[in-house]
Amino acid sequence: MDLVEAEARLSVRLLEAEGRRPRDDGDSEAPAELIEQVLAVCEQHYAAVTGTSAEQWDRESARELVGGALGTVRMAERKTYPQALEAYLREHRARLERLWRRYGPGGMFAGELVLIDLPGFLVLCERIETSPLWLEGIWAKHGQEETALEGFRTAGSTTQGKGTGDEQDSAQETPARPEVEFP
Repeated sequence: MDLVEAEARLSVRLLEAEGRRPRDDGDSEAPAELIEQVLAVCEQHYAAVTGTSAEQWDRESARELVGGALGTVRMAERKTYPQALEAYLREHRARLERLWRRYGPGGMFAGELVLIDLPGFLVLCERIETSPLWLEGIWAKHGQEETALEGFRTAGSTTQGKGTGDEQDSAQETPARPEVEFP
């Protein structure tokens, strides 16, 4: 990697850390059609992972969560993002199931991981892995609680092993579920 390419990558990372897009990426608000497509992918996988159904979800909150997270998908990648998310969710299914068993209702750490009760948590998991600084910047820009993202980041790293992770004790206090509002 030459100096020019290194500088360009650093510039993009700094913009992402501020919740901004690189110059060539245009508007950060995702189109409604893309939000619906991604939400449908999330709902399908969420039902399979959790054994729950749409009647149990807050669809509007899930839609807002997906819309906000999609602000970190580059314009050039948006057309194929639903397929990329689908591939990610298939590849990480076992880890997502461990996450649900551990932090979902009835899990040892139930209530500690806010937003897990929304299908949109799946797109958050993917974005935390793919564009963590950009997601963090967008999250902060919209005044969202850092606790929710940090919880997913920590939980995701602790469920990457082969065990369920249910054997560990928690010393954390159960956080209240923050309101998620993205324009």
